[in-house]
Amino acid sequence: MTTPLVECVPNVSEGRNQAVIQAIAEAITSVPGVMLLNIDSGISANRTVYTFMAPPDAVFEAAYRMYIKAFELIDMSKHKGSHPRIGAVDVCPFVAWQGITDAELIPRVAEFAHRVGNDLGIAGYFYEKNARSNMRSNLANIRKGEYEGLQEKLKQRDWKPDFGTVNPDAITKFGVTVIGTRGILVAYNVNLLDKDDKIANEIAYEIRELGKIVPAPGGGYVRVPGLLKSVKAIGWYIPEFNLSQVSFNLVDIKVNGMGEVYMLTETLARRHGVELKGSELVGMVPLAEILRSARYILERKFVRNINEYTEEMLVQKAIELMGLDKVKPFIPEEHIIEYKMKRKLS
Repeated sequence: MTTPLVECVPNVSEGRNQAVIQAIAEAITSVPGVMLLNIDSGISANRTVYTFMAPPDAVFEAAYRMYIKAFELIDMSKHKGSHPRIGAVDVCPFVAWQGITDAELIPRVAEFAHRVGNDLGIAGYFYEKNARSNMRSNLANIRKGEYEGLQEKLKQRDWKPDFGTVNPDAITKFGVTVIGTRGILVAYNVNLLDKDDKIANEIAYEIRELGKIVPAPGGGYVRVPGLLKSVKAIGWYIPEFNLSQVSFNLVDIKVNGMGEVYMLTETLARRHGVELKGSELVGMVPLAEILRSARYILERKFVRNINEYTEEMLVQKAIELMGLDKVKPFIPEEHIIEYKMKRKLS
């Protein structure tokens, strides 16, 4: 029988203080049976993405201890960073990895969220497959106004939290959190050799499914959809890399993945007279997505005999073709989920 495993990928609003980042990691790994697979911190974003995997009981206990430690160590009133956020644990998604269905996981996630709200005094919202309304299914809607706008937002009837109670002192220190069940998501940034975010944002608006709002011919405004479905995007400048990025959330990699967004970003950037400097994975990626993206790009470069490429060759081609190691190391054994799990279990 397959052991049920749940992946948890919390995004925590601390990317600079290594002592805090490590303390939260230790809280996660204090639960027996938990595999902490990756810690990915961004200085400009001031944000850390943790990836860990465990059977359901262990994964929820590890996430609970993470919330305790984040509440203890992070003060959102002092937080500054380039990434949108509304809380110390900004978002905490759970993914049914193996041996458990979404239908089984969704009520477990709801139970966990109410534990966080009732026992720790943290207010928050359900999103994605746990969302109580269409408006709250999209994380961007919940984050609108960010931490700085929370006190006013929470006065609105439409934004009453789904769990926990509104305690002004807790809101000031921690903010709120977002919890839910979702599918596999890949966070992926494409690097532009450009020193402001204008072109990066223009490309983001052209590509993302949501598109952009433009003036209508007869007056008023109209939304023009973007070029790729199941893709979210924003542009920003990253001082630590001295370049701009189009930052993508690939919410359904069976529809559009890394290969599609890399090649389209490259095409649009060149129209703007800007070259790329590879790309950056945030967190981890399934092996199948790396292999599929390598094949996708090779096919469009008219490479023959792709079926003769071994798995190892395709992984190396993906790194080369998308420049995954241009701004920071990309180590397959550390960044591909299945490879890291194999190492942890061996």
